[in-house]
Amino acid sequence: MLRTIRALLASAILVVSLPLVATPADDDEMVENPMYAHWAKFKPGATATVHEKTTYSGEKLPVPDEKTVHYKLESVSDDKVVVRSVVVEREVFGTVESSPSRHTYPAKLKKSYLAEAVPELKAKKGEETIKWKDKELECKTLTGSYKKDDDTIEFKICVSDKVPGGIVKRTRTLKQKDDTTTTTVTLQSYSAGKE
Repeated sequence: MLRTIRALLASAILVVSLPLVATPADDDEMVENPMYAHWAKFKPGATATVHEKTTYSGEKLPVPDEKTVHYKLESVSDDKVVVRSVVVEREVFGTVESSPSRHTYPAKLKKSYLAEAVPELKAKKGEETIKWKDKELECKTLTGSYKKDDDTIEFKICVSDKVPGGIVKRTRTLKQKDDTTTTTVTLQSYSAGKE
């Protein structure tokens, strides 16, 4: 679940124009929370469902490591949004549905929190049109890699303003000494909510 939340946070950065490097004096500056920004423009009832699949090099699992995450916007105000999520994971004999979680995203947060939570901030920004079902979605992209200890993380994130929460596709590959783990998140469905 934490990976999914961080993925959304990382992808949401595309929509927010923040300086790439903060000075110590700027660390406590309050800036728009990208998660708030990606949900606040929609009406309560807006939904997004994503599918997450993780593969591991050299390891054969009895059941694929897959989950589906359902998000629903519960409320929007000037100071916060509340988003409900339910995770459904595959297991050997079927699926397991988690209890709903409620995520509250304040409208503003400290710039230093973003820098700590999202190393992807220093990535290359771009644009790409993604064919999704029978539509073409104009997406902002964020691609790059960074090192954490002895590991290398490579990523590509595609975000659309038309999708609640923003995520259209995200790929993250963790390269460790002898192992590679790749997680791909893809949009399955979405709706804009009540008009």
